[in-house]
Amino acid sequence: MAISIRGRASLAVVGVTALAVILAGCASTSGSGSSPAPTATKAAGALAAASTCADGTDPSTTFKLGTFLPLTGSLASLGPAAVAGAGEALSEIDAAGGVNGKPACTISTDSSDTTNPTVGNQSIQKLLSAKVSAILGAESSSVTENVLSTVEASNTVMFSPANTDDALTGISKWYFRDAPPNSVEGNALGKQIIANGAKNVGVLVFNDSYGTNLRDSIQKAIESSGGKVVYGATGAGQEFPATETTFGSEVSAVLATKPDAIVVDAFDQTAQILPALASAGWNLKNTYLVDGNLNDYTTTAGIPDMTGAQGSTQGVNPSPSFKSTLVKWYAKNQNGAKLDYFGYAAESYDAVMIMALAADQAKASDSTSIQAQILPITGSAGGTVCKTYSACLALIKKGTKVHYEGPSGIGPLNAGHDPSSGYISIYQYVGKAPSKFLESVKG
Repeated sequence: MAISIRGRASLAVVGVTALAVILAGCASTSGSGSSPAPTATKAAGALAAASTCADGTDPSTTFKLGTFLPLTGSLASLGPAAVAGAGEALSEIDAAGGVNGKPACTISTDSSDTTNPTVGNQSIQKLLSAKVSAILGAESSSVTENVLSTVEASNTVMFSPANTDDALTGISKWYFRDAPPNSVEGNALGKQIIANGAKNVGVLVFNDSYGTNLRDSIQKAIESSGGKVVYGATGAGQEFPATETTFGSEVSAVLATKPDAIVVDAFDQTAQILPALASAGWNLKNTYLVDGNLNDYTTTAGIPDMTGAQGSTQGVNPSPSFKSTLVKWYAKNQNGAKLDYFGYAAESYDAVMIMALAADQAKASDSTSIQAQILPITGSAGGTVCKTYSACLALIKKGTKVHYEGPSGIGPLNAGHDPSSGYISIYQYVGKAPSKFLESVKG
């Protein structure tokens, strides 16, 4: 959900017209259940999926996964899904005999957010000092950008399940992601806003690379469809600081431009923005949210009725069976905690599977060996399709080229280390209930 990183994407939304029809007719579109959306205060504990790596564990013979996920800060609500996805993947890997015949081990750290850079920097230093085989994370594009040069200098694989900022496409041979970039979500959402009848659109966006990059893509789609961004446009200097907590002046300013629709492009600041909009007389049905804030606000104090508000997020809506598996894993490994948000869980699961299979293919678990095999494992050079770790491992042991396809549904990673295809999922709020899933559109 919230999180992005850049991708001068080779991805293009296929069937934008179809997407507009789907969204415009959302009231009659059958969904497959509620959006698994988090509350703003929920956080994950450290990953308890595999044994903690002992000091001095050799990464060339043991798959040492370092997790760099938001356990605190403004993105902490995203942590549980990623922890569950990664944890379930490691559980299945070890049940199948481990990586290169040995159980995996983990070192869990907190990425926090860009307002707490010291936390992320210290976590990365811990992982690199331990010489991990690979790093899962970060979820925030900005956090990744803050630490990537350090990770790259150490020749360590960094695989994000959630980064969407377009600028991260092809940024480093050591960096990979399996979430579609902002250009895909922005294109879909911007065109949908115009298809719904809006012409003048206001954007409340925070000054963060995720927010501004997604805003740019949304604005491009709005303008190419005949609309206009009347507040918060690129170059207008109307972004608010990521640390902002009161939004009366921003709301007054955007409403003064008389918009037909307002996009809230932010993270947990949204819990203050929505009541401010409603108090100023704005009808929230004309509001659009993005992957960073498409949350379940039913238990958040002060949030008004959001009936009719829509939103989009990168990634697929996981199948009921996969969700059930994650719920069970999370309860077992997080002291009975409930998992009710699944954004980027499938992407986290697949990222771990891909890196582990790359180590199997290389017959070594060091980062350099893993890096060289990640693209082939995802099917960039063809291969026999396999959907589980045990099935793929059996093929590798026979010397068969594999093409791993997991629950995220992405296409093979391309030369820019982005998914060659991926999904944008569409949701709508109906009454005082979590947002309802409408459709996943492949781009």
